[in-house]
Amino acid sequence: GFTCATANEMEAGRVQELAKVMKKKNVKLGEDQLSCLVKMVMLHGIPKDLDSYPKDLLLFLSPSDYAATGSCRQYFANIGKANLDVLQRESSQRKQLLMEALACLKIPGMQVNEEDADILGRLVCDLGGEYIRSSGGNLLKQLSQCDAFLPDQEEAIRSVISSGNTTFGPPVAWSAFTLNELSGLIPVFDHSILQKIPKNALILWLKNFARDSPLSREQLATVVEELRPTRHKRADGCPPGKEITEVILNDDLMPIYYTPEELHACLKNVSLENHLSQILTYPFSVPQLAVLKRYLDEAYPDGYPESLLPKLGQLIFFITPEDVSKWKITSADTLTVLLKNEPPDDEASAIIKRYVGLGNALNATALNAIGTRYVCLLNAAELNMIDSNSFKLASLNPSACSQLTKDILYAKAKRAFSDQHYLPAYYELIEPYLGGAPAVDLRSLVKDNVNMKVSTLAKLRRDSLMSLTPSEVQGLLGMNLRDLEIWQYKSPIREWVQMQKQSELDKLHVGLTGGTQEGYMNIVTPEFQLPSSASLGAMAMTLHLLPALLISFLMMSGLS
Repeated sequence: GFTCATANEMEAGRVQELAKVMKKKNVKLGEDQLSCLVKMVMLHGIPKDLDSYPKDLLLFLSPSDYAATGSCRQYFANIGKANLDVLQRESSQRKQLLMEALACLKIPGMQVNEEDADILGRLVCDLGGEYIRSSGGNLLKQLSQCDAFLPDQEEAIRSVISSGNTTFGPPVAWSAFTLNELSGLIPVFDHSILQKIPKNALILWLKNFARDSPLSREQLATVVEELRPTRHKRADGCPPGKEITEVILNDDLMPIYYTPEELHACLKNVSLENHLSQILTYPFSVPQLAVLKRYLDEAYPDGYPESLLPKLGQLIFFITPEDVSKWKITSADTLTVLLKNEPPDDEASAIIKRYVGLGNALNATALNAIGTRYVCLLNAAELNMIDSNSFKLASLNPSACSQLTKDILYAKAKRAFSDQHYLPAYYELIEPYLGGAPAVDLRSLVKDNVNMKVSTLAKLRRDSLMSLTPSEVQGLLGMNLRDLEIWQYKSPIREWVQMQKQSELDKLHVGLTGGTQEGYMNIVTPEFQLPSSASLGAMAMTLHLLPALLISFLMMSGLS
């Protein structure tokens, strides 16, 4: 993939050519990659053919940057088609883009018409609830493409849908095709909306469209809940006509045919082992999944066989540490499948400890299975079991872990990549682990033109960061130096600034303030705990006696 280290070795013209090729090949880049790329592309001024570059690159520019290429309307039409999720949802950049878009389109008040909604595209996902309400159904098409909503947006969407005053009409008149057009909004629908949608429309949608919808299995289960039989009377046996056959097991609408009680009764004497992986993709409700877990517990009281573990799917969320203690996890591949479903931390920890406890190695496959999500769960003993060479094939980022974890992993990563220390790729490999790097190692990077991100600088070991001089930080940040101004009021950058001489900070020419003035010393107030009641009592007694002690001292001084 594209890296800043690679780009640094190229001339600006070559980088621009590379960026244009990326657009043609529809290469997906992350925020850091795009942020780096835009700086390289703009190194010698703003290109006049920005439409030749990836649309996502425009997220890091402004309408004024685009002026030589086209109008602000054209700029935001491109932004609307870009991957807005490259920027964090509540980031200042996204908020600024939306404000500028609304100003460019001269949208009066809070009502957005369909034409402007088409231009805004994915920016519609950031419009507040008032805009959604005021715009009626004009935004539903774009909102259906959004990945997530804030509570006020959800409430507004439900209000607009319930009103029936949209081109889609009231829910009671919807068809499966209507549901398909609005499928991205289905997770927002509450019971009052779902119950109005004709049942045959829901079933037809589930049969013909649900598989291709963006909805997760859990979200589809909400729809299934509306269609399941409502009878919850305890079943003495499997009701006539509800026997679970091969045909039923191959029907992804199986969940709508059974109450949890019926499912439990009808599963008796049925072998699921060959169908488990398949049926766990069906949109079963939580109570139904609990029944399936109970079925497995009854079938395997001494623990599930290892061959079954990769098939657990969503049942992993019903697993307890006690269940895990009975498992035989003998391969890193099994560990990978179990953790792929992202179980809660306590379950994941139990799974990892069981894997390690059975004598399995924390090799590259195991490390990739554990990944950034769970690496912080490893204790020092487990971390020290990792073979350094495994880092060459693993991808971890321990920046959210304890300092001890970061220190151990940095030492291992440094050892793993030592043979590449003088290559441009070294920094890209070691960068995720720099939170455990001592200052001496950071200083060795200063001369390597690494263009460290300020976000990485802020995650360095505190003692290492505080010992760096402004010129060393300048060497580390390179072309990202100007970003330091944005971070100067955030900890720990703020504390670092306060420890530097203002005259040295001024030499960076990025507007940093708050450093030590000549002849003065800034004191960074340390964090401290409030004294206990006992120590407060002792302090009060000391203060109470202070006048008497002072008088005694003065009298003694006079006598002498």
